[in-house]
Amino acid sequence: MVSQEQLHRRKRSRYDSFTADEQQQPSAKRSKTSRSRYSAQFWDPLSKVPLTRRALQEFDRRTKLGQSTPAVGAKKAPAPRRLLRSGTRRLKNLAKNGGPDLSKLRGYADTPTSNAAMSQSSSQQSKRKRASSTPKSRTSDKTKTTTYSAELVQKAIDNGVYPKGYRMEDGKRPPNPDNIVEIRDILIRHRPSLSPSRFSENAFEEFQDSNERATSEGVAMAQVIPTITGLKEKQFYSAGNIPFYRLAELDPELSAPNPAKYYGAPPKQIHKRVRGELDQYIIPSNATNRPVAPNFFLEGNSASGKPHVAQRQAMYDGWAGARGMHHLQNYGSSSLMYDSNAYTMEATYSDGQLKMYATHPRESASGGTEYYMTQLETYAMTGNANSFRGGAAAYRNAREWTQRQRDLFIADANATALRMSTERVASVSQTESHAEASSTVAEGSFSSETSADELALDSQSTTKKQRASTEILLSG
Repeated sequence: MVSQEQLHRRKRSRYDSFTADEQQQPSAKRSKTSRSRYSAQFWDPLSKVPLTRRALQEFDRRTKLGQSTPAVGAKKAPAPRRLLRSGTRRLKNLAKNGGPDLSKLRGYADTPTSNAAMSQSSSQQSKRKRASSTPKSRTSDKTKTTTYSAELVQKAIDNGVYPKGYRMEDGKRPPNPDNIVEIRDILIRHRPSLSPSRFSENAFEEFQDSNERATSEGVAMAQVIPTITGLKEKQFYSAGNIPFYRLAELDPELSAPNPAKYYGAPPKQIHKRVRGELDQYIIPSNATNRPVAPNFFLEGNSASGKPHVAQRQAMYDGWAGARGMHHLQNYGSSSLMYDSNAYTMEATYSDGQLKMYATHPRESASGGTEYYMTQLETYAMTGNANSFRGGAAAYRNAREWTQRQRDLFIADANATALRMSTERVASVSQTESHAEASSTVAEGSFSSETSADELALDSQSTTKKQRASTEILLSG
């Protein structure tokens, strides 16, 4: 007969093996979806702390630290007690009758009341724990916030990066880019490759089926997005899922942007001098074959993805791209100039919807730079063939337009770099010429003085000879 102690050991071993298997499961999302706890330096500078699970965890942590060193005369916190079987039975009986009255608590309407909802919530929490237990690929980002959290939005706002839908202190909308009409006209341009004769109803239905089968972000990017990007996608220089570690940080507590897809220029297209001076603004990666100076980004989700997550990621991507374009546009200038135009665009695809955004810089009241995200258009890609054609055309038109803007800025920066290099060579040559001229003048002066002395000696000698001849003649 099995003893009580052996039974307990068997249960414990099964529990340990289950926990180990659960922790070893890899996260299906990118590393930026992990939920690590942030450092105190992240929370303290926030102008407004959002009510999130991370904020509550930080509040509990600080509360515990305060209880660990109580003030004189304060009562000691009660020691935690082990939950006995009798307490478990009382807890079950309380839960069986619906539990305590929560109607006066904030957010009561969102509280799950059925056992099924509670089970689903528990399952979601378990998934989050598994995701947070997955180690990151870069240890220096362990305490940095990810690109989808509400804390990121507040950090961005505190650093002058404003998301779509933000309202200024006076309640007004943020300013749109001055060229927003031009951009919207670009998006609606017709593309022959999307005409009904070349993109049929059958092709659209296949796209619908692919969208329904996309159960993860990776599947969506591999099977759904290529239909939107089209056959000319290979003509553009792009990459994805590469953290922008080399770019200057927006905030020390924020992780690097990590777009699902971004478009840029080949490194060799930009003059070496420009790359060297603007590396922290336009060179996202150390790899020499990755795109540089990106200004068009795509964030995609599966059919069950969260649209607000993609939007926050696009906001972060757009800030990095707009900052790079701004510095490239002002290369060689003594100070940054602002034309209030947008040259960076972002696209998000989630739950069959394609949304287009633009980000542009403006000078702040304090003399710094602020970045504003503006929504341009929304397309229901799975609604009907015509709506798909409109969205795919907007994406392809934006891809070409942003490349033209990028190429213009690169050409101007390269010309400026060549002019600066030529002026430097001319300055060095002129300096060397002045030095040689000075040396030649000095040598010429020395030669003239020597010749004059020699002539003076010859004249004196001739005079003496003439005097001697005259004396001889007189004496004779």
